[in-house]
Amino acid sequence: MQLLSSELPTWLVDVQFRGRSRLIACAVLETNQGLTLIDPGPSSTLHTLEQALNSRGGLEAVQNVVLTHIHLDHAGCSGRLAAVLPKLNIYVHPVGVRHLINPERLIQSARRIYGERMDPLWGEILPIPARQVHTVEDGAVLDIGGRKLRSCYTPGHASHHIAWLEDEAEVAFTGDAAGMRIEGADYIIPVAPPPDIDLVQWEESLTKLEVEAPKKLFLTHFGVVNDVKKHLSEMRRRLRAWAGEVQGSLKDDSKSDAVRAKAFHASEMKQMHALVDESFREPYNYMGQPRESWYGFARYWRKKDRK
Repeated sequence: MQLLSSELPTWLVDVQFRGRSRLIACAVLETNQGLTLIDPGPSSTLHTLEQALNSRGGLEAVQNVVLTHIHLDHAGCSGRLAAVLPKLNIYVHPVGVRHLINPERLIQSARRIYGERMDPLWGEILPIPARQVHTVEDGAVLDIGGRKLRSCYTPGHASHHIAWLEDEAEVAFTGDAAGMRIEGADYIIPVAPPPDIDLVQWEESLTKLEVEAPKKLFLTHFGVVNDVKKHLSEMRRRLRAWAGEVQGSLKDDSKSDAVRAKAFHASEMKQMHALVDESFREPYNYMGQPRESWYGFARYWRKKDRK
């Protein structure tokens, strides 16, 4: 566990997704009423999270789970946590509530993408009793054991995405809204898988974060960003660049989507290897894959063309 603050500490737990470091980070907030987790990760890494919590009171000390969104790499283990912690409170955007209570559509959608890799990657996904799931509106403040988290609706990566702001600590827990950047590297990836990427909303969300002007960003993928203004500006540039590349690739009807996505992936990974020091490359090789984002941007542009 990495200590991020000392008074009512915040910890970063690397949940070791796929047995590798620096892919998924869970934020652990100590409060006067137990622990609060922000984006606890998938079920496949719950054992690692549980081991990390042993020094802070164990899994039974967890009172609250706060979600930026319901994608499996961020929220997949929420059902298992709820099953062993019947008093656990889980906070999520209104659109995400029904998918936590009944995850069948979420599971089917993910299984179409991941196929036989589904279970090894994400583990068991359980429904959550409705009494444990709480709707959070934009601007709502959770007052949890002496710590206050304010929700900031930040769609674009997902229609139900929320960034969480701890104003006193001047930190924003941004999920995927501010992209993927491995702590210590300068390379940003705008993670954009299907199904509901929206470029206009995403840029508006980046503007909201710029206006909020926290001193730090906590990225689920992966770590803490201190140069917030520069990071958000570069994230906007990268988002536009990737979206433009995909839009341009759609003009060539002679190639299949698989061929275009493969070419985009190869080009971006080549660029990453040229710009990123070898010590930081491995996480980019396993998370935030450009191939997946090609399909997300392509779906966005095609929906836009049909309107």
